[in-house]
Amino acid sequence: MRHTYLIARREYLSYVATPGFWLSLAMVPVFMLLGIAVPILLERSTPTRYFSVVDPDGRYEQVIAKRLSSDYADQVRTVLKTISTMPLQEDEAKRALAALDAGQSIDSVVDGLSQQTRTALAAIKENYVLIPAPARTEQEIKPYLLGNKKIDIDGEGKALYAVAFIKSTEDGGVAIDYWSKAITAERLKGVIRRAVRDEMRTEAFARAGLETEIVRTINSLQPKMATLSPEKADGEAVVTARDRAPFFAAVLFAFILWMIVFSVANMLLTSTIEEKSGKVLDSLLSAAPVRSLLSGKLLGVAAVSFTLLAGWAIAGAVATSIGTQFLPAGGNNNIATVIGAVLNPGLILPFLGYFIFGYLMFGSIFLALGSLCETLQEAQTLMSPIIFTLMVPMFALSFALQDPDSPVLAIISWIPLFTPYIMLARLPADPPLFDIIGTTLLMIFTTLIVLWAAGRVFRAGAMHGAGVDYFKKLIGLGKKSKKSKAVKA
Repeated sequence: MRHTYLIARREYLSYVATPGFWLSLAMVPVFMLLGIAVPILLERSTPTRYFSVVDPDGRYEQVIAKRLSSDYADQVRTVLKTISTMPLQEDEAKRALAALDAGQSIDSVVDGLSQQTRTALAAIKENYVLIPAPARTEQEIKPYLLGNKKIDIDGEGKALYAVAFIKSTEDGGVAIDYWSKAITAERLKGVIRRAVRDEMRTEAFARAGLETEIVRTINSLQPKMATLSPEKADGEAVVTARDRAPFFAAVLFAFILWMIVFSVANMLLTSTIEEKSGKVLDSLLSAAPVRSLLSGKLLGVAAVSFTLLAGWAIAGAVATSIGTQFLPAGGNNNIATVIGAVLNPGLILPFLGYFIFGYLMFGSIFLALGSLCETLQEAQTLMSPIIFTLMVPMFALSFALQDPDSPVLAIISWIPLFTPYIMLARLPADPPLFDIIGTTLLMIFTTLIVLWAAGRVFRAGAMHGAGVDYFKKLIGLGKKSKKSKAVKA
């Protein structure tokens, strides 16, 4: 035990005592801040794009302007409805939707939102402005589109982004010639096409004898939908952010678990290769048994991962305490919802358990592979299948939030290498008890087998100098033994 403790202590301090470790720990909140700041910078830096419509009758020009405004309002509603299903911003989004339903203008509603919500709306920010066409023919308009001529906007020369020429066809239809240098941009072109299409249909209905207002009323009809859960009591069946929070937290925990296991397992691989190439591993083996060396390295790096988790937890607590000072009324209740979901023992305890077994499986595999390699280049050939294997749960987690009861997820969760991540994401959906117990027992059994096999590989690589061709030789020995038995027979 003493050898194991000393090796674990050495392994732990070799990481924690370096500035790089604390720098990597500090990078997490830095990246979180960048995730908030970058959309804000993009919002402020996105230029206003000016376009014109050349329409002999002028009727479609007005329709396009109205459609541009209504499309933006619809997109804002869609984003607000999505935000209203999430913790922290639920109350604000619902108040904004109620204000829009009451007839308040879209600009005043958006201006009254918090910076965080406005950042979420940055991707759909209205940047298109319809202006009178500076010319009426295609040849005259080309210099403005190419930038050779500028349009005057409040005394400043601006570039013309696009021009739509609306023409009548011989069969009484409408044709649109859309001119722009941005040949891959589809948004403005789609707005113009839909606006003209709907106006053409309205005119056709009018010619058929239907009043315009009746047509618009019919087109605007849509149901109001509420999500309810049969598992909740009568009168409280409406699904809220509090009900959804555990699902978000579970998937978040699964992603964190994946990142930590992959990171610390990679630490083991790198350190083992460096120690083997630098003959440090030989010195350690002369002072401690192989079993103590293997378990000590696993425990030491596991302690590093718990230090990372503690650092992230402290950073999250500090950010939460600071963030509550800037929340609107009712925001603290949403904070409590998130904290309650994150600190739920039904997620915390499985997270720790799945981390231990997931780390032991992948950590021992990477440690064993490191003992066979002299350089990182040699390790890459052995790591490729493992990295591809590790990517499978990442892809599966991407849709676990939408369908945690998916049969595909249920099947994948029975694969021991994927069990820690997939089962953690499935827990809020209350999977069958048989799945929970069965996958856990299978995972534990597989971990024991992997530890035993990794110990043998580590012994061969560290003590007997086995290289990357160890597995090929192992297969070759098996074939030779079969041949020898056949000859004797």
